[in-house]
Amino acid sequence: MAATLALAYHNLSTLLAAGVPLLRSLDTTADSLDRRLGPAFRQLSQAAAKGRPLARTMDNRPDVFAPTDVMIVLAAETSGTLPESLALLAKWHEFQQSIKRKMLSAMMLPVIMIHAAAFLAPLPGFFLGGWHVAIYIRQVISILLLFYIPAGLIFGIIRFSPRTGVLRTLLDMALLRIPLLGTALYRLSLSRYCRVFYMLTKAGLPITDCAEQSADAAGNAVVARQVRGGSASAKAGRPVSAGFSTRLPVEFINLWQVGEETGKLEDAAKRLADNIRGSADFMFGEFAAWLPRMIYFLVCLIIAYFIFRNLALIGRWAL
Repeated sequence: MAATLALAYHNLSTLLAAGVPLLRSLDTTADSLDRRLGPAFRQLSQAAAKGRPLARTMDNRPDVFAPTDVMIVLAAETSGTLPESLALLAKWHEFQQSIKRKMLSAMMLPVIMIHAAAFLAPLPGFFLGGWHVAIYIRQVISILLLFYIPAGLIFGIIRFSPRTGVLRTLLDMALLRIPLLGTALYRLSLSRYCRVFYMLTKAGLPITDCAEQSADAAGNAVVARQVRGGSASAKAGRPVSAGFSTRLPVEFINLWQVGEETGKLEDAAKRLADNIRGSADFMFGEFAAWLPRMIYFLVCLIIAYFIFRNLALIGRWAL
């Protein structure tokens, strides 16, 4: 979905930059999309034909267009920078998709290993304990529930809990404490903040709104809290960095302040987004390399537990 949306934004941006009229650009882009995105872009074309802003129509399709997309297109329509802003949105969705691919690839092998362990660990008891199929299935389910219950809780919190709610904040705090993964997620959230700030400034949004909306797009409640004071600081006529939390990395604050002092804040935000993303990618790679090893160890512990437990049961039966 995100990859297709990135391609749609890229194609639309290219057509507009080449001087193709908006309605024709939207229709051409819609013809090249799948069954879900195609109708959404045709709705944009129909609304534009009636003189309605694209952002307003996009806001009516939250299943396709994220709030960040709506904000940037709204600002771009006002400032006349729609082609450039759509190109930035295309790169943004490519970035989002690359992170998802890395996380999915890192989790695929551990998930397979967990399911294999769930079926393999009870086998000694199944062979030595009388071939009780019901007991074997119950043990398999009990092992899988050790992983599915926490995974279900995490999914429920992310899917249904407010982004600034207590449960989401507690979950984000817990995730940031995971070795390697926590550092990667923290840096990723900072990169998201800087990237959205850069896109919004390029779209022509006032700096106060840029700081506020970028904090909402950080993706982590802890990081959002650390940068949210920048909006209030800007509204008070002070630099955005004056409202940042002192818990932020010193180098992040220093580079941001240099951008403010030189009058090149949007360029500084882009450099920060790129640099922090690079370090986040490295941390995700390290976590992906270590995660299977940790799962190996956990699987060995589970198998050893069932072997010794079944041996103890057989010993009691022999007595």
